[in-house]
Amino acid sequence: MSENRILRRASYGPSSPEIGTRGTTTRRKIVDVSLGLFGELGFFNTSVDAIAKAAGVSRATLYQYFPGKDEIFLELMDECGSALLRVTRRIGPLGPTPMGFDNLNWWLGEWSWVFERYSTMFVQWANVAATESVVQPEIDRFVGKYQHQLADRLADAQLNGLDPEFAAMAMMAVVHRVNLYLHTDRAYGRSVESVVDALSVFLQLVFFPDTPASVFETLALRVDSAQVITIPPVPAARGVTVEERTRDLSARARRTVERLVTAGAAQFAARGYHRANVDDIVAAAGYARGTFYKYFNEKQDLLLTVSAEAGAAANTLGDELRHLRPPGEDPAAFRGWLSRFVEFEAEFGGVIDVWTERGTEQSLVADLGAYGEGMTDSAILDFLSTVDRPDVPFDPLASVLIFRAIMERLARASQEIETPLNPDQIVNLMSAVIERGFFWRRQS
Repeated sequence: MSENRILRRASYGPSSPEIGTRGTTTRRKIVDVSLGLFGELGFFNTSVDAIAKAAGVSRATLYQYFPGKDEIFLELMDECGSALLRVTRRIGPLGPTPMGFDNLNWWLGEWSWVFERYSTMFVQWANVAATESVVQPEIDRFVGKYQHQLADRLADAQLNGLDPEFAAMAMMAVVHRVNLYLHTDRAYGRSVESVVDALSVFLQLVFFPDTPASVFETLALRVDSAQVITIPPVPAARGVTVEERTRDLSARARRTVERLVTAGAAQFAARGYHRANVDDIVAAAGYARGTFYKYFNEKQDLLLTVSAEAGAAANTLGDELRHLRPPGEDPAAFRGWLSRFVEFEAEFGGVIDVWTERGTEQSLVADLGAYGEGMTDSAILDFLSTVDRPDVPFDPLASVLIFRAIMERLARASQEIETPLNPDQIVNLMSAVIERGFFWRRQS
């Protein structure tokens, strides 16, 4: 990631060895305390003054090394990005063989280690990447570079029936998201080791569906024993849905609230919750600020209603998924469900990010997200139980996490590449990844 255009003062690194050493130490301290503050407060809530105070320097001194917190973020991103690239360069050949599977398992284990080492950055990376910020183009540039490197490795492995660029995109989306679940304690108690092994089996089948079952016996794959999804209680969210907010209002007022909620969801998805503001929302809805405050107290109040609507839609999709037959038995029904989910994710992606990344201090929003995720995961578990895989170690709950990662991240990742995929292509890719990884019948 050495190409990052990190802005530094031209005078940095003075010729005096003593001053140069002191300057290097100060710079390192600024970077280190920033990492801690980004993890504690979040990138958007961390101020330059807070960083300077934590580093024990003046604001003016900090500006001698970095023009602002965006450039500090880029410095940290350079570190964790470079670690990922080093791991990728060290990976051995992949393929439907014991050595290929072992190399993939090692790679995913190292990837998980890098994620945990720089977990603060990866969590904030997701937050910042979803917004319009100075840092976003650099994140996009690195993601593109890393994806191309992955694609080159996969192309060398001669994938059958799957475009290496699309396969690399899917791999990045799934592995990053599943590691995020682990880091935020949303993995139902799965250990890192068991999740890495589940990812290894899944991706081996996605990349090489002709892998003989005997290959999976060459590693002592770990499967956690606990197989229970605990669904949180139904949140006590009264008076927050559109229906409840408009029950005693006129039809015209109801339409106004609906338009504000729709605009809010769209702005959260397009700009990220933290970057979207009331002015953006009312402009998109075609109203004045006064109209917004007639129905909502603040942006968080709107987030609560959008979360309630998203949760209801997610429950409906979950109920539909429970009753689907395996893709091989009714591919049209499964593709129809995927299309509806892609539409749902496009509408409520910003709220899903808030849920997944715990991006708000409002407990009711978090409760709605936890309940919605629990209900969705329960439906995924029921759906995946329709396939019997006695030939490979199959951790049902780890597989739920992988399935959820595909649904939450892959469609959006397909819009962040140089040539975004259209809806049909997105459904094709998601369907292929799920069928190959979960439902493909392998050779003996």
